[in-house]
Order: sequence, then structure tokens, then C-alpha cells
Amino acid sequence: MLALCGVVGLGAGACVGSEESAPLRILGNVAPGDGCSVDSASTTFYDDGVIEAGSTFGYIFTPTVRNDLQTVGDELIGPKTIYVTHARVSLRFYDPAFEDITSDNSLLVFQVPTSGSIEPNGGLSAFSFEVTPPELLALIGQRLGGPTLENPRPRTTLDARVQLYGSRGGGGGEEVSNVYRYPIEVCNGCLSADLGACVDLPADFEARTGGVCNTDQDGIVDCCDNFTVCPAVAPEPEV
Repeated sequence: MLALCGVVGLGAGACVGSEESAPLRILGNVAPGDGCSVDSASTTFYDDGVIEAGSTFGYIFTPTVRNDLQTVGDELIGPKTIYVTHARVSLRFYDPAFEDITSDNSLLVFQVPTSGSIEPNGGLSAFSFEVTPPELLALIGQRLGGPTLENPRPRTTLDARVQLYGSRGGGGGEEVSNVYRYPIEVCNGCLSADLGACVDLPADFEARTGGVCNTDQDGIVDCCDNFTVCPAVAPEPEV
């Protein structure tokens, strides 16, 4: 799941777009650290994402972005610093069976406010914003249905296309990034694992607690007692 450009089950993987002339470049979805901290210098990227359809929050996208504008000689960096103002997101389905899931186009094509500055000469900055509306996730979850013996992991995959917008510090007009395509699997029940009876867990057990930016994305939550205790907790040792 960690790479710059990989493959998921439907043959899709996250890749940088082909807009060679764009000085504003989305490089990848960097794997965030504790507390959802994002390091723009990190070289560890997610090549795809996964989120529970019942998530309260949308998928948190954490891209690293580069400014390829170059200064010459003693030229000041201010006029070529790019100030990012927002992202535009377009969501599509790989599975045509989901194309009619909503008539509300604002759930599929929308703008997300975000902000940050990126210095020229290859300067890097990291961002964080939601790219899947929870309302859309809920609709997908309804259509997927719950896990069954025949289909223990109901899921579908979104093709998220993200583009950042900003302007130069010197008033040089709008800057638009490449389109970054990022596949996000939406599932029902795929990110929780029941470990059996809580009383049978070892005293030193430490449960997995899901993703660092959103509990319901990119990480497993361990449960016990038939998913009634999440995260799972071992019994207190007897004195």
C-alpha cells in the first residue's frame, strides 16, 4: 500500500498527471505520522487508500506538493513563491454499477479550501484536506450492503482526481497543478477485525486503533466480543 505509483485490485494506482508545464506539482499522498502530522520531506507515500462507508469523516488526503519555478541569480523568491488557496476534486467510479448513485453533482465535483505557501527552486509543502464527502460514502454503503458469506468484503473503488490552485506572490496570475489521480476503496466492514472474546486477550495486548488521520481510513481497528468492544481491551489482571 506504500509506494509512489502502485496497483490496486481493479488495476488502478495513484499516479502523477502528465501536465509537464505545471510548476505546481502534486507528488504523492504522503503517509502521515502520529497526530496526522504530515512531513513534506517524507518519501513514504500511499499509492491507494481505503475507507469505511460508515465513516463520519471523508477520506483525508495528505499530498506533498512541489514548486518547480526557478529563480535566477539574486532574484527574490517572493514573486515566485506559490500561495495555494484551494483544491478541486472530481470523483468517478471504476464500477459503472455505481454511476447513478446520486443526482447531486456537488458530491462528485467540488472545491475544498486549503492554504499554504511553497517557495520556488523545488520547495516542498504538505497539505491535508477531505476528498470524499461523508454523504457520498453513506450512499455507497447503502448500495454495497453488509458482509455476507458470499461477499465478505463488499467494496467499490473511487477514482479521485485532485488539482491544486494558487497564485504567485508577485501577482503573476493563477497557478494550477497537475491532476493527481488517487484510487480510494470504499468498503463495509473491511477495516475492523474481531479477535474473539475480550477475556481471552493476553494482558499485554495492544489493539490497533485505525488510521492516524481518520480512525476509519487506512488502518485496522481491533475489536473483541463480536465487535461490541472497539478498540479491543484486555481484561484487568487479577490482584
